[in-house]
Amino acid sequence: MNAPRSVFPTTPPTPTSRKGLWLSVIAVVVVLAIAGVLVVVLNRGTTNPTTAPAATSATATTPSPTSAATGGAGFTGTTVDKLNKPVQLPANPAGQILPQTGKTPADTDGVPDGLMWQKIYDLPIVPFSTSDGPTKIKDGVAQGWAHTPQGAALAATSILNTWLLAPDAASTVVQKTLLSGTEADIAARTKTNRPLRMVGLTDPDLGPGAVAGVQVDTYTNNFARISYGAGPVVDDTNPDGFYQVSTLSVTWQDGTWKLIVTPTTPDRGEQRTTIAGMTPWTD
Repeated sequence: MNAPRSVFPTTPPTPTSRKGLWLSVIAVVVVLAIAGVLVVVLNRGTTNPTTAPAATSATATTPSPTSAATGGAGFTGTTVDKLNKPVQLPANPAGQILPQTGKTPADTDGVPDGLMWQKIYDLPIVPFSTSDGPTKIKDGVAQGWAHTPQGAALAATSILNTWLLAPDAASTVVQKTLLSGTEADIAARTKTNRPLRMVGLTDPDLGPGAVAGVQVDTYTNNFARISYGAGPVVDDTNPDGFYQVSTLSVTWQDGTWKLIVTPTTPDRGEQRTTIAGMTPWTD
């Protein structure tokens, strides 16, 4: 369903304004309040298993899509994020599951077929696809991602944003079922970071956005580390614009991808003038 897409050029495109920088430009990079300031965060996992071969193209065999009845089915309209990228508004606040009729790309870094960004629960912006999930909404949380590099990439950003930016009920489901870490670490990170939802709801300029580019750095049957690039944006010290590049790590447990949480991850990303080599996940 998606036309082939080239990687980003080495010269960054014209940047957008800094207004609402930290939360406004990213779905995958979320802000944490640390030492009284907002900082960009994502998991920078330290596990480094051997990289597996690229995924084999396969037709999705997932069951028919299911969505909770709350809010109805379908979409109520289309909006744009802070970089004017299209974002769909599902009638169900938890999201609209898409029919799994596409094919998983053979390329490890291929774009999931039928990729769509949806704004759920009035704040998080998360990706849905017709090839690699999610395939169901359970207890108010979209989940059920394919055991593929694309499934891992979809899962990591979706889990992070739902955990930190969705309402308490959905966030609690994520904490209990889709995070991999000790109870103490998850509780501590949740306590520190959950206020971000109120920050985003209070100031619309600090709303999230769709991620610009993705690269699967490592993939095995039980582990994946994915880099995400957001932007470009400018600030006072970077008038030519920059991207914020961060990573998330997930592990395959209990038949699903789970976001890895430690005392220090998710953590800060890094600024780059380009995200050349990453695969665009927005048009």
